[in-house]
Amino acid sequence: MRMINQEKVGVEGAPFFGTLSGIGQYAKRLVETASKMEENSSINFEIIRSLMPHRDFVPPITESTHLTYRVIRWLPPIIYYQMFKRVGWAPPYDLVALRKYKVMLFFNFVAFPLLRKTKSIVVIYDLSFVYHPEYTQEKNLPYMLKFVPRSIKKANQIITISKNSKHEIMEYYKVPEDKITIVNPAVDHAVFKPQGRNSIAGATKRYGITKAYILSVCTLEPRKNLVGVLNAFDKLPENLKNKYSLVLVGGKGWLDGEIEAKYAQLASKYDLIKTGYIPDEDLPALYSGASVFVFPAFYEGFGMPPLEAMACGTPVITSNNSSLPEVVGGAAIMVKAEDNEELSKQIEHVLTDNQLAKSMREKGLMQAQKFSWQKSARELLNLLEKVTNK
Repeated sequence: MRMINQEKVGVEGAPFFGTLSGIGQYAKRLVETASKMEENSSINFEIIRSLMPHRDFVPPITESTHLTYRVIRWLPPIIYYQMFKRVGWAPPYDLVALRKYKVMLFFNFVAFPLLRKTKSIVVIYDLSFVYHPEYTQEKNLPYMLKFVPRSIKKANQIITISKNSKHEIMEYYKVPEDKITIVNPAVDHAVFKPQGRNSIAGATKRYGITKAYILSVCTLEPRKNLVGVLNAFDKLPENLKNKYSLVLVGGKGWLDGEIEAKYAQLASKYDLIKTGYIPDEDLPALYSGASVFVFPAFYEGFGMPPLEAMACGTPVITSNNSSLPEVVGGAAIMVKAEDNEELSKQIEHVLTDNQLAKSMREKGLMQAQKFSWQKSARELLNLLEKVTNK
């Protein structure tokens, strides 16, 4: 990597703190890995955190040679964010931080105002709010529709997470191809890998799982199609419904009334388990112990759970839409998200054909190896060098 000027790359820090969403996990792992890479001789990240004066600051990533923090206490974050969202204007973000940055990196779809000389990179994960507004929270939709296109127009570069998302951004917003860089999410292969019997037994005991089980991991919200998962389970032969538990892992989302109603109906007759949000450290064991992982989402910018499941050696059934075929390659069974009958048939097929399940496990492990945080972090560093040197 060529040497560049040592100006810090500012990082808008909100996604890095609190209970991490998918965006937060992506931002944290990407910046943390990039900051620790030996070949990074020139990119210094500074994560900006706005805090009320009385709040303690707890860094989510340990400081290092290439990673520091800037804590802002003079302008409470809620005032800045509400000023921007409601009025459409706020002070330049780098001015608020009292810092000069060559580049600012925004991980959450929207870039805040900047001083004129500061370049910006914004991460646009997908265009679900455009193509599937019914899956976007009503209170967030006007904000996304207004400020995402403005951010795209002003940004020097855009990062997205799949070929499908890149194509949609190019097509809908008429963005030239060379303005968009794909930086895939990934898995930590030291963590997400097939687990031993003791680890699986400990995790299943913690969540009250006593049978072989079918697993789905996602937030309980309409876009994830959990009603489809429940309907597919309901269509399984009676002997399989009695032999297997259906385990739903994930926090409460929004518009989950239909999910809850169908769940209650089936849970009165069969062994269904809803764990709620669980710690990340329990996921590899739960993936590894599952007989099959089911993820028939209606739309995904990428789709981390199928990748995590494959990395743990679990057969995966997912949808044939959006970015999901890129993630699973030829290693998973893909169905139309709307086809509950076919989903049920494929679940039955995996559960009753040991040779098929074995083949899917092997292919999934090989497919998952194509995605690593080191590879993605290297792509981020290359992009930052390119933008900083322009």
